[in-house]
Amino acid sequence: MEELITNAPASWPTVRLKGFVPSNRPEHRKANQLHFATAVESSFRGSEVQVLEADVIRITPGGAVQVPLRVRDKEGEYDLFFYADPDPEAAGHYEALQALARKTGRFRPIFYSTDDLTLIYPDPPAEPVARRDRLYVSASLFPTKGQYAMWWAERPGERFLLSRTYEIYDRIYHEVAGLETSAFAQILLELEMIQDEEEFALMTSVPSRIEIPLLGPEGVPMVASFSPDRGIRFHLHMRHATSEYRDAFLELFLARMKLWKKERPTPRFTIADSPPLNWWRGLWKRLQGNEEEQTAEVVGSLSR
Repeated sequence: MEELITNAPASWPTVRLKGFVPSNRPEHRKANQLHFATAVESSFRGSEVQVLEADVIRITPGGAVQVPLRVRDKEGEYDLFFYADPDPEAAGHYEALQALARKTGRFRPIFYSTDDLTLIYPDPPAEPVARRDRLYVSASLFPTKGQYAMWWAERPGERFLLSRTYEIYDRIYHEVAGLETSAFAQILLELEMIQDEEEFALMTSVPSRIEIPLLGPEGVPMVASFSPDRGIRFHLHMRHATSEYRDAFLELFLARMKLWKKERPTPRFTIADSPPLNWWRGLWKRLQGNEEEQTAEVVGSLSR
């Protein structure tokens, strides 16, 4: 049984591990993470450090980060990463995690390995530390009751048109203009609600509004809505989502759409081909010209 090296707080219990494969390769990763999670849970039992959950997704403006284990002590929550082989690539991966954490402030990475990663000269990681090819959402059969919205003010005087949320939505509307039906189909494909884009195109041949309750990354309730005239919108639960989470999720969706467009040829379009983009521009004009609406505290609200 080997004692693991870590940069965790000195007050935390020591973690010892056996039975793992000294490799960071994908085919060994899941089994190694299971051994690690079991060892941590056993070592931390009865201590001030509480194991919260294993194999979770944390979203950041840079993408979604898969976290093997999350724990909490009196100072807050931490995200634990296990590197079975402390090679330069592992050091590079952890260094990239730290950089992303410093930039976004959305997670706190701690490493465990058989050597000190901070003393190893890092190589660039073979895989990105944050993924942008999925939204990590699942359909919610029993949506959380409450108020959902595209945007809401968290402090007095905040305005939608001046918010980061508005800026990201503006980029989304322009990115998928003319392709809204196919873009929403990508969400349904990830949810395994349809088999291909054509199936959804047939469903939307008659103008209608679709609302799908979801659980987003980190278990945050939200509703994805689609209509031919307003396009794709996400309404997040106002009590369960912070503004940082809201913007990080929208950034993830925008990045997902950019990757999707790279993978397929996209036809040229005109503004007239995109009623949602026209609606979005009309919303901007209406908000600009109406002082009462400019100071609205909630935009795009839904109740469940």
